[in-house]
Amino acid sequence: MKRLTTILFTAALVLSQTGLFAQTAVDIMKKSLDAMGSVKSMTYHFYAQERMDDGKYSKSDVEFKVISSPLRVYANAHEPQSAQLVYEPAKSPKVNVKKGIRISLAPTSGLLMKGVHNPVTRAGFGQIKKILEMSIEQRKGENYADFVKLIGIVNYDGKDCYKVELNDPDYKIIPYTVGKETNVWDIGKARAISEYKIKELNDIGDDVKAGQQLKIPSSYAKKTTLYIDKTTYLPIYHKMEDEKGIYEIYEFKDLKTGVALADVDFVIP
Repeated sequence: MKRLTTILFTAALVLSQTGLFAQTAVDIMKKSLDAMGSVKSMTYHFYAQERMDDGKYSKSDVEFKVISSPLRVYANAHEPQSAQLVYEPAKSPKVNVKKGIRISLAPTSGLLMKGVHNPVTRAGFGQIKKILEMSIEQRKGENYADFVKLIGIVNYDGKDCYKVELNDPDYKIIPYTVGKETNVWDIGKARAISEYKIKELNDIGDDVKAGQQLKIPSSYAKKTTLYIDKTTYLPIYHKMEDEKGIYEIYEFKDLKTGVALADVDFVIP
């Protein structure tokens, strides 16, 4: 009996030290949302894999500098296209682009969206924060702990991380009647769902009309896997899955927050 007690105590101690005993997945998610909301500036190397409408995966490799408020974004993209971009909505609604020549484009223009799901304007953690908050909102009145699970501890990019999974048992493709929206970006923004997915499901471009019948996903993902840094509580790895399998993988490597960024950091040389 004494030996069994010792074994159980040792196991509990190990679990406590890894964080598996100390916190629930709900606790971790709350801290992660708070952490995302508190980031004022950041630099990181962004890698993405996104499933395109042909079933193949497009890869992105972009170095970012971001100030959250007022929003300022500098991106040095290597894939899927080589270009340098600056977005400062306080100065202009367009993105300044250097791709051989210098041009200014709307953030969701065809040239900037080639081979990607999300515009450069969503750099940082704002979009994933909104998606997760919408997930919580949709579970109102239910036990959120039934949908979010702490799987274990993983080491990613040299950091110990909580591996958390969020499952949406109600995920499905549903009918949707367009209201006052004029484009799919209005719909995606309001419902925190993928605009690319809407366009793929309906074989349409950006524009929609009131009364138009569409198919849309009921939520962003059927299953979401996050690696949340145990020190900062920031989600530095995201994997989104839909009814077909892996939809998106986003990786935030060499992430630094609270960095001092100046005007010169948002100038295309």
